[in-house]
Amino acid sequence: MIKKTDIVREAVREGDFKKALRIAKGFRINITVADRDKMSRAYECIVHPEFYRQIGTDIPKAIAEGKEVVSRLYGA
Repeated sequence: MIKKTDIVREAVREGDFKKALRIAKGFRINITVADRDKMSRAYECIVHPEFYRQIGTDIPKAIAEGKEVVSRLYGA
């Protein structure tokens, strides 16, 4: 049986951060609220950039923070 964490690790290894963030943003065990928020915000900025641009979010920074968190937690 393939676990979601294994899918996330594989996506990070392949550089598919959209897929990795889509799955990992819902994880709760051993992840701080701040880390989960960064992953969620990064995914949302990837999927809905125009909305986050309208509310004044620094999109590249938010995405970079989310990538850093998912790489730190699930990178090889």
